[in-house]
Amino acid sequence: MNVAQAWTTFWVEQGPQSRCLANAPREMLEPLDGHWHALAPTLPSRVLDLGCGAGVVGRELLVANQQLRITGIDIALIPPSGDPHLELIPWTPMESLPFDDASFEAAVSQYGYEYGQSQETALEVARVLSPGAPISFLIHHSDSPLVSGMRLHKKAIDGLCDSRICSAFIAGDANGLGEQLAVLRHQCLGDPIVDQAEHGLRIHIRQDERRRHEIWNAVSQALEPERVMLQALNLCCVGHDDVDYWLEPLNAGFALKPPGAIRMRSGEPIAWIIEGRRRPAVTH
Repeated sequence: MNVAQAWTTFWVEQGPQSRCLANAPREMLEPLDGHWHALAPTLPSRVLDLGCGAGVVGRELLVANQQLRITGIDIALIPPSGDPHLELIPWTPMESLPFDDASFEAAVSQYGYEYGQSQETALEVARVLSPGAPISFLIHHSDSPLVSGMRLHKKAIDGLCDSRICSAFIAGDANGLGEQLAVLRHQCLGDPIVDQAEHGLRIHIRQDERRRHEIWNAVSQALEPERVMLQALNLCCVGHDDVDYWLEPLNAGFALKPPGAIRMRSGEPIAWIIEGRRRPAVTH
């Protein structure tokens, strides 16, 4: 399963007007939404949203500025927005945007831009923006508690798919299964998915072997989309030591401000803020 398929599965399950951080605490969501509410009145009308998902950024921008016309693109199959001011286009990679040169007057992204191939995406975004167009990208900060929690969750999911747990379940070894899950629970600080999986596996461990194989395959398939998405997150979040290197492809087309961070009231970072403007076209 690739990333586009994994996110498609996610959005099909979530439905329209959802958000990938729906279960995050308000102390994380409020600074993100507040950023877009503050930015919206400063934006020109034609805005491109990269990695838009179900359109949460577009909806938050429209809360503060109904004059905007926002086009969101995503690599996955995403639900329609239902808002005439917000067009969401599925199956569209950031590295190959289906728009004419200088089609947009601004570009935004929340936890989306960093999933693209940096060099190709930077060139494409520069191509479709008019000279002077602002960009505002919020990207995963490696020190964010959101990233830390997702990494722990990934560890729990990887552990559930471990061959030792698989072998114990398929063999019908309830004691062995319990021992392996106890170790995993301790390693993952009680991630609830471990308890949920244990409850389901213990219910079915007395089924015949053929049925246990079927159940294990179903569990593995159900966990696979989340495993793929979490692995992609792990690869694309940005730390202090590599932020300048990560921004280098954008420097050719954009005059960038020094990167900042959105933080919770406690001071913990939630996201890097990457902002700047499209450089003027070169004339000869």
